[in-house]
Amino acid sequence: MLKIYLICLSFLFLLNIESARCDPHYKFNMDANGWLKVHQIPATWEEAFLRCHYEGAVLASPLTQQLSKAIENKFSDISYSQSIHLGIHDLYSTGDFVTVEGVPLESLMLKWSTFKSTGDCFAMSRDGRSFMTKCTESRPYVCYKKLDNLTMNICGTFDDAYRLNEKTGSCYKRHWQLMTWPDAYKICAAEGGYLVILNDATEAAIVRDMFPIRPGKANDWENFHVGLRAWGPERTWITIHGERIEDVFHDWNPGQPDNYMGIQNSGSFIRLGTLDDHASDKKSMFVCEKDPKVKRFEEVPEGLSEALGQY
Repeated sequence: MLKIYLICLSFLFLLNIESARCDPHYKFNMDANGWLKVHQIPATWEEAFLRCHYEGAVLASPLTQQLSKAIENKFSDISYSQSIHLGIHDLYSTGDFVTVEGVPLESLMLKWSTFKSTGDCFAMSRDGRSFMTKCTESRPYVCYKKLDNLTMNICGTFDDAYRLNEKTGSCYKRHWQLMTWPDAYKICAAEGGYLVILNDATEAAIVRDMFPIRPGKANDWENFHVGLRAWGPERTWITIHGERIEDVFHDWNPGQPDNYMGIQNSGSFIRLGTLDDHASDKKSMFVCEKDPKVKRFEEVPEGLSEALGQY
């Protein structure tokens, strides 16, 4: 009986994990005419701006009275902070404040705080009032995506750069811009995916075909960041999902991993079709992998898009 109970409990636990993983983080708000997501972990204004951008959204600003109220209401999800970042700044030209979308300050629906302050960025307090602040201060923030005529694709995203591969059941997106391993990890996570994990030779062959075609002889050591890291003094290689290297694709290039100069703790996949280790601060291309069942944005209520005249 105890064995049956433990099996059932484990099954329910796995179901809860899957449900949490697939639950959309962006909730649709009719008054805001779009989706909102609260980021509770404090960040600087620039970090917040970039995180929202990577997620396919913008750092929220009170563009309308309805959106201003919707942003203010998100304080109910934040218990520890008295203010959040707004997407308003004058970083392009001192004194010329605009939103991330380029809307001038004078066109916004702002309720001004009596709190006297200066700075190049704006924040909102719990009473819905706005004030100037230093961009380097860390705060929670809200990302916003306006409802438009985009359609969520088969990969569960608005980003059509993600393509489904029938062999693996995963979606993939190539990033040509060179990034460090931590930045690549951050971008993939923001997009609702993860730095690609090569589970077997089939998936390795699929990712190998994603290398760009170069004129002349290509560099065999050209590489993609992959979701693999070395841990501890014994350099135990584990995927970013906690899998042992022995349980996934682990065909290292001859002589690798060698931990050159003692700083190579990140995994990479080279054009030759094998693994290599390199430093986390090395900038490389990367591939994001995404489960098509994972959706960043909540589905628009049936019939609402037509009623709003957006689609």
